[in-house]
Amino acid sequence: MFEAIRWRCYARVANRRSAERVVGRIGELLVHTVELDGYERYWKFPDLAELRFVSPLGCSAPQDALLVTLQRAWRVATPWSVSNPEAGARHEFEGVASSDVGARFSVAGVEWMEFTVTDRDQNPLPDGAS
Repeated sequence: MFEAIRWRCYARVANRRSAERVVGRIGELLVHTVELDGYERYWKFPDLAELRFVSPLGCSAPQDALLVTLQRAWRVATPWSVSNPEAGARHEFEGVASSDVGARFSVAGVEWMEFTVTDRDQNPLPDGAS
């Protein structure tokens, strides 16, 4: 089951509060409430911050998960480059949009964005936990 879309982006934001506003605007475009899971300055370019967040998906078939994810992603940016990094029994795909290669973002300040969707368990329990 494809339960969630994991997002990561680099945005020009001054602080965590600004980052939360950017993520909130993205959530409005995705038509889902999303919360900032991670915020840190990008070491390579200190004027950018790396933002991480998750939005619900709830699809069982890989083709449905891909279609729904792309429909949502296109609300935030175009174009996206999509790949399947690990072909096999499990299904996983990811997409990247970057202003460096001509992507246009609907939310001001966003420079680069990535989504990852997988049917793998994202939060496996430690051995022996139930």
